[in-house]
Amino acid sequence: MKRNSLFLFLSMMFVWVGLCSAQTSSDKYVLIDGCFFNGMPPGIRTDEGAQMIMLTDEEGHTALEIRLNKGKTLPDYAMKYRVSVEKVPGGEELLQISRSGAQKPMAIAATNTVTLDKWVGKPFPDFKVKDTTGRVWTKADIIGKPFVLNYWHTGCRPCIKEMPELNEWMKICPDVTYFSTTWNTAEQIKKIVENRPFLFTHIADELFFFNLFKVQVTPTTLLVDKKGIIRYWEEGTSESKRAYLLDRLKELSAE
Repeated sequence: MKRNSLFLFLSMMFVWVGLCSAQTSSDKYVLIDGCFFNGMPPGIRTDEGAQMIMLTDEEGHTALEIRLNKGKTLPDYAMKYRVSVEKVPGGEELLQISRSGAQKPMAIAATNTVTLDKWVGKPFPDFKVKDTTGRVWTKADIIGKPFVLNYWHTGCRPCIKEMPELNEWMKICPDVTYFSTTWNTAEQIKKIVENRPFLFTHIADELFFFNLFKVQVTPTTLLVDKKGIIRYWEEGTSESKRAYLLDRLKELSAE
């Protein structure tokens, strides 16, 4: 049964790989509502983009413009992480191209991401999982400290790219329990987590957390407070998303 579930899950995940990689690269600029960001800003989900347009100027500078669905706007907190137009190569010209409407939207397949928004403010559910060292963890083990849960897999380049920065979170906020979860086996992740390295506690060969919240995009990262309440989450990764989550994690540690 587990093998069948894994096969179906992986088939679904491969559909996301191209879109996830395109949207989570931290060295690409994104333009939303006239504001530039280094990668996708916090609070923007992959199913919110009504249109995506690749802006390119005559010198080859590029930015991915995302025009949100009607009624959708950037959350106020995201504005803290915007990049001034002067710091974006070709920024002024890219803005002009955007305003002119000269470049056509890309053909993007419709998405149906199931978000975690409905879980925010609710208790993290009970669980019992085993890490790669053989230790069994339950919800009781995470109560009393903030808890970070990071979803990834070995074929996700943005996941692997963000690992050194996630390790830095452990130095900045040492009083936190850090988990990673992946459907890859312990043997499959061994080379990456040891050589990269990735210092979180690893829950491998396991779909429990994926199925629990129906996570379809990697990386996805959840923050849980000391009382076990889910407080924040982001799908995908970018400079601004990671900065936002670290800011929130510092707040949770100080509570």
